[in-house]
Amino acid sequence: MNSAENKLNRSFRPARMSCRVALFDMDGTLVETDAANTAAYRVALAAFGIGLPRATSCRITGADVCRYTPNLSTVDLAAIARAKKTAYASALPLTWLGPATAALRESLQRRDLFARVVLLTESKACRAHETLRHHGLLECFDEIVCNGGRGDKYTNFFTTHAVDPADCVVWENEDSKVKSAITAGVKIENIRKVA
Repeated sequence: MNSAENKLNRSFRPARMSCRVALFDMDGTLVETDAANTAAYRVALAAFGIGLPRATSCRITGADVCRYTPNLSTVDLAAIARAKKTAYASALPLTWLGPATAALRESLQRRDLFARVVLLTESKACRAHETLRHHGLLECFDEIVCNGGRGDKYTNFFTTHAVDPADCVVWENEDSKVKSAITAGVKIENIRKVA
């Protein structure tokens, strides 16, 4: 393990925290949603006579659906997205709390540590709210920011919010998003990489 990985994985206890913002990712960080997301896409695609291989267990995205079904029209793709949105509600029992949930609860109990607690997710707002509500986490956040795949979520957040990236602590599970947070100005020692 190199020194950067050590910094990312060590316990986080900064000295001055009263003005800090806690930024939590949702999928794979607070809540494990891959199985529910894939199940919802299976149902949506089946309505169009399209099957996913049974072994498909990783997260399926709208971009993946476009790659799997290059001959579908934009109207059909939009219908699949609507069907997936509907099917996701019945797939919520396939979700479970992720590894950063304890950190979220600590940040809520210790308001001396964080001035604001924010969910910053690539998820669409309806899915984020549904997922958080299912797990009793919806009221945990001062703000819920759903990027919805519109560019880099950290760059967008710091562009649209009066928040200094150096004053934020980030909980994130994806390496590419950790790099994105660092590029946006979050200090490496303020990143909690969730495995």
